[in-house]
Amino acid sequence: MTTCPPFLVLIGTKAQFIKTAPILREMDLRGLPYTLVYTGQHSETFELLERTFATRPAQDVVVRHEEAATSYTFLRWSLLYWLQILRRIARGAWKAHRLAVVHGDTASTLFGAIAARLAGIPVAHIEAGLRSPRVFDPFPEEIIRRLVSRLAILHFAPDAKAALNLRKTSGRVLDTEGNTLRDALRLALKRYGDLPPYGGHGGYGVVSLHRSENLQKRRTFDLLMEEIVYAANITPLRFVLHPATRARLRATGWAERLESVPNLELMERVDYPDFVRLLIESNFLLTDGGSNQEEAAMLGLPTLLLRRVTEREDGLGDVVEISGLERDAIRSYVNRFAGKTWPIRLVSASSPSEKIVDALLSIARATA
Repeated sequence: MTTCPPFLVLIGTKAQFIKTAPILREMDLRGLPYTLVYTGQHSETFELLERTFATRPAQDVVVRHEEAATSYTFLRWSLLYWLQILRRIARGAWKAHRLAVVHGDTASTLFGAIAARLAGIPVAHIEAGLRSPRVFDPFPEEIIRRLVSRLAILHFAPDAKAALNLRKTSGRVLDTEGNTLRDALRLALKRYGDLPPYGGHGGYGVVSLHRSENLQKRRTFDLLMEEIVYAANITPLRFVLHPATRARLRATGWAERLESVPNLELMERVDYPDFVRLLIESNFLLTDGGSNQEEAAMLGLPTLLLRRVTEREDGLGDVVEISGLERDAIRSYVNRFAGKTWPIRLVSASSPSEKIVDALLSIARATA
């Protein structure tokens, strides 16, 4: 379909790319035209992920060679972003687009939605409706979710509870009956090959931290680093470092301390299928990430959330537990799951991405 106005898809982080890539693939399959824009919130190239998911490169990159990893670099990226966006709006660069699609709850989500509205383009929000009872926890994600819900006219909620949270929101709400990460995970598992019945044969645990609430509060950050050292004395660990985490390690002096810990490997982030392989071969996961929680729940991977509370229900009461950031809880968990295998689950074949593109296709037909 080439006669309808194109959609505008805005992506800022690697996690957003992974969750949006199956939608882009489905749009390509059905001939839905779109303009893909990278905001530049993550400066790391997406070329590897583009090859992994067989998606087309972005037609526009708003800010290049900036990494919003610290307060200063975030402010710098934000200023550069808005300077570039206002220029694009002034010259009508986005004027012909039918609908802007944003994902999740990052700064790029909010900035993209605001930019689209300033350009006169309606907004669709993917992974809408997640809610915490506390406006400032998690910060800034909860504020971003609520603001974007006010800006969007089409809300793609990942489950019935998220859809219910949007019952008083204006616009159309669609329950996609799952997160698009399901589609991305299924694609990554195809690269893995034949799955063994049990995971955990690598004999190590995986750690992933990136949330501002854990990185910026020094007492919390120190506690978590101390527990990583403790865990490495129990079992081998692989600590996957986000740019913000690496910057914080350097700023606090923890980088050198962790580099000297036996059984602790500090890893750069890897291609998504390689990360999924890392999870499958691990005994357990220690993380503060929502996407990691979702992946673990789908795979059946034992996971401890390094958070006090969570607004996500994926895997809770099953394979996912919350640490409450309590030292004893973290140590008890590591001792329980070190060296243990776990049964790998089959990922559901239903596709949230297809449901989203079904809705976009109906909009395209209405405007063709």
